[in-house]
Amino acid sequence: MPDQAKQAAQSAGICPLCGKANDCAGAAGRSHADCWCMKEIFPQEILKQISKEYLGKACICKKCLEAFKRNSG
Repeated sequence: MPDQAKQAAQSAGICPLCGKANDCAGAAGRSHADCWCMKEIFPQEILKQISKEYLGKACICKKCLEAFKRNSG
């Protein structure tokens, strides 16, 4: 596996905002339909905080999402 592919596989399960596990079902090899994030709404403002290299490749964790919603409400 090329280094880029290894990095992508490792970063898919890590929140791009805090660097901790994001509990992504897809990264764990389960169906995305079973993921906690499918029941959540992600404001565009939080998505803008993700650097381009991780956008669409790594999911924000629930703690970061909840903190963002709490602090911007």
